[in-house]
Amino acid sequence: MPRIPARQRLLEIARVATEQFGRLGYRATKTADVAAKAGMSTGSLFTYVESKEALFHLVFLHWFEMSSERLPDLPVATPGPGETLGVIEAGLAHIQMPRMRTALADEQPADVAQELREIVEERYALIERYWPLIAVIERCSVEMPELEAAWFGLARAGTFEELGTYLKRRMAVGMLRTMPDAEVAARVVTESLSWFAWHRREGRDSALYDDDAVRRTVIEFICAALVPQDRR
Repeated sequence: MPRIPARQRLLEIARVATEQFGRLGYRATKTADVAAKAGMSTGSLFTYVESKEALFHLVFLHWFEMSSERLPDLPVATPGPGETLGVIEAGLAHIQMPRMRTALADEQPADVAQELREIVEERYALIERYWPLIAVIERCSVEMPELEAAWFGLARAGTFEELGTYLKRRMAVGMLRTMPDAEVAARVVTESLSWFAWHRREGRDSALYDDDAVRRTVIEFICAALVPQDRR
């Protein structure tokens, strides 16, 4: 049987660990289960990661820092105090939504319908790409107050605030349909995107819908709800 390269092994470990931490949380995830699902013994797993803490750290290295060409030294060392949180905070800060930032800086968009569509598409694409990692953060936040503060208090709250500010500004001048509360509207948009781009994939509904049809329908639905007829 051909020997599996260390790079391929480490990427598979990171993938399985992401899945397990995202589904079970930190405490309930067992290194033995990760090893088994990655097709190796627990002893072999520890030649790639030094500990369960290192396995958790590897998840964020994989998503934020590690490329297939640039691997960490093996075994991945147990992180020091605050080291994993630092990788998470830096990684979340690096994820940008340029279309939203441009819209917030533009008071008179030439085409508000196209502007909104691009913002919604941008958000859907980010959730669709990062949902396995977001699942890890949200599930493990219950057990890690510092992670909860970084995610719910800063990163997630910031995205709600940006979208709420954008909607409020466009609604105030009649470019978008007025809603009783712009922040609630921002929440409705975000939760709709999150369910279809992420949560449906974790349940029995995952195979019921075509991904492309879901994406196009959700984006069209949100834009139709918020853009007045004369602006389309």
